[in-house]
Amino acid sequence: TIVSEARKTGRIGLMKYSWLKARRWWLSRRHMPAPFDQLLAKPIPDPADLLTDTELVSLDIETTGLDPSTADMLSVGWVIVRNGRVDLGTAESHIVRPSGGVGDSASVHGLTDTVVGAGLDWGVVLDKIVGVLTGRVLAVHHAGLDHALLDRMCLQRYGSRLMVPVVDTLAIEHRRQQQKHHLGENASLRLSDLRDAYGLPRYSAHDCLVDAIATAELVLAIASHRHVETLGDLLA
Repeated sequence: TIVSEARKTGRIGLMKYSWLKARRWWLSRRHMPAPFDQLLAKPIPDPADLLTDTELVSLDIETTGLDPSTADMLSVGWVIVRNGRVDLGTAESHIVRPSGGVGDSASVHGLTDTVVGAGLDWGVVLDKIVGVLTGRVLAVHHAGLDHALLDRMCLQRYGSRLMVPVVDTLAIEHRRQQQKHHLGENASLRLSDLRDAYGLPRYSAHDCLVDAIATAELVLAIASHRHVETLGDLLA
């Protein structure tokens, strides 16, 4: 059944959750800088929690490149999913001042050196991200970029990777495709194409806040379509 398939795909996520909880406990015994100390102090949602009882922060980042080990954050947007709905009243976005120029990435997202030069310091923005993620779950499309970049930034600022549960819509759909018995043609895993597949409207791409909202809607569509009820069935 769809539910049993979802539970099977969530097993890896549950193992990661157990490691995450233990790591958070260990870090909480050290003197960590604010606001990371508050992130560790507040319990994270449990995999057994109903999705409707779990708050997720759907987040998207525009960067100078696709390598999280070297890319700079240029803008970030997020919105909270609560009570099974996208709460647009919580939507927030920020322009971030990079350490260097934007280079050729400006042709993708339209963020020029002039625009980002007036942005906030990355540390200020990261503090805001950590604050909104406290007690919540991170939802992204392609954790290999956004989550990995946040890990690197948190290591630099707080001395630890970002210690929160993650729901990755790209990973969820990739696992689903791998589990199909008829693997012939794998569909595109692009955010816009997955939204098409779930009957969601098309939005303009490469705007961090728009993509964050688009990802939030995709999470809810996946959960509804696959009859998923608990957080653990979606954890990356």
